[in-house]
Amino acid sequence: MKKVDVGIGIFLIFFNTWLFWYSGRYKEVTVHVYGPDLFPRLLAVLMTCLALGLIINAWRGKSLKMEDRIDPKGFLRVLVAISICVGYIFLIHILGFASSTFIFLFVLMGLLKQKGFLIRLFSAITTSLIIWAIFKYFLIIPMPEGLLF
Repeated sequence: MKKVDVGIGIFLIFFNTWLFWYSGRYKEVTVHVYGPDLFPRLLAVLMTCLALGLIINAWRGKSLKMEDRIDPKGFLRVLVAISICVGYIFLIHILGFASSTFIFLFVLMGLLKQKGFLIRLFSAITTSLIIWAIFKYFLIIPMPEGLLF
């Protein structure tokens, strides 16, 4: 697994270098010292440090063995979770932010095997409404509105 970890680490360093460069193309805001490029650049630097840690661990022989890695069943769950996220992106334009976020959270908690139907229902409703209210009333950012909410 040493070669795989080194290869992934090198790929991530190139990707994060591109991300750092690309986020610098955002227009600067003169109101604050920082601009819209701050957070993506911080993430690029953090991910580069983690990629370097992956490469160093591989060279030191501390890579995870194959049995410690993700199994096919877990990989399938990851693919389903990604599919749910992609579906959420499309659904948000049809149903609106609050409704699609509720559906997204409820389905994702079901995939992650959150116990209790009522707990999932209450958590999804509460979380989506709180996030919607923060964006609408506190941050005053318009959210996508659809058929329901």
